[in-house]
Amino acid sequence: SKRVIMAGPLHLPTQLKDDPSSIPVGDLIMFNAKDRKDAIEFAENLPSSQQGLYKDLRVHFYNNLDITGKFVSTHPFRDEPGNQMKEAMEYWGYPVDDDQTKWLNW
Repeated sequence: SKRVIMAGPLHLPTQLKDDPSSIPVGDLIMFNAKDRKDAIEFAENLPSSQQGLYKDLRVHFYNNLDITGKFVSTHPFRDEPGNQMKEAMEYWGYPVDDDQTKWLNW
């Protein structure tokens, strides 16, 4: 999916990287979503979720500093730094609108 930023397994912590007792205990998937409802829908519709791989799913908010500024939160209690970043990027000529970043649109 073009929405996924990064994904990978979560393992039990061990002293050595290749320790066989470091078993996978879940996955971490970071992806772009327009709001919480969209994020939950995306997570619930992953093939691994649909096949019952997970006992439970948890969706947590994060606000990355996306280079396009497109996915910055618009939540009134969290958006101030994000809006400042988007305004600064626009001022310095970085693409911040959908028509400038067609490769990121879904």
